[in-house]
Amino acid sequence: MIVLFVISMDGSFIARYDEDIIKDELGEYVMDIVLQATGIRKVFGTKSNLVPVLDNIDFNVQEGEIVGIMGPSGAGKTSLLNILATIDKPTSGSVRISGTEITSLSDEPLSEFRREKLGFIFQDYNLLDSLTIRENIMLPMTFSNKFDLTTDVRVTEIAGKLGIETILNRYPYETSGGQKQRTAAARAIIHNPRLVLADEPTGALDSKASMDLLSAFQLMNDEYGTTILMVTHDAFAASYCDRIVFMKDGKLFTELVKGDNDRKSFFDRLVTTLSSLGGGSYDII
Repeated sequence: MIVLFVISMDGSFIARYDEDIIKDELGEYVMDIVLQATGIRKVFGTKSNLVPVLDNIDFNVQEGEIVGIMGPSGAGKTSLLNILATIDKPTSGSVRISGTEITSLSDEPLSEFRREKLGFIFQDYNLLDSLTIRENIMLPMTFSNKFDLTTDVRVTEIAGKLGIETILNRYPYETSGGQKQRTAAARAIIHNPRLVLADEPTGALDSKASMDLLSAFQLMNDEYGTTILMVTHDAFAASYCDRIVFMKDGKLFTELVKGDNDRKSFFDRLVTTLSSLGGGSYDII
């Protein structure tokens, strides 16, 4: 089942359900849903002190989309991302990624799924200083036993696209923050994952490095069709997305679709929506 989003007249976020794959009038497939989240609830605490952090979350991500999740601190963004990243499990609800129900997988199949189907980009890079940039990028291929003679060619190709081909033989401590994060981006896509999850990827970067990384995201999407789901506080970063889902108090509040808007117009709409959310601080320049 997928979820189609509708914005009601009062601006609230509602959902309508349809078939797994939408077909046109001739019965042809017209979209591929990479991620389907349905009825996601997460509750912490004991019976006498239950704290709900996610309340009936429904949304999807289509293949080739760049989707952002935004909201005030405490809105539930990190809790949701942890569930989608297979780091945590929901109290109830369904998460299907590339057609697989991940909430029912045991530890070993879940680890294999994570290695093969997902890519990750973290705010603090998560690179190994004992490995070169080239070796860090290759890690997903090594872990999944898919390393072969074509791997080095692919590393060089992706590094060239992301502007880090000249640092492949350096170690992370010999590179800048922006170069580290573009290395993390290369590592995230080297194994052709179905979905890349990015947690505040520009949070530790200056404005120049942030723009370089966001341009890299756009290139990854354009050149490789990479599907990206990004949690961010940064409206400028969010303006690179095709669609933004806004959260508040553990619920989906509303969404914005870029459509035919240019990035500046979409940015202005983002700032207006963030102002209506209240309760949080955002980087808007």
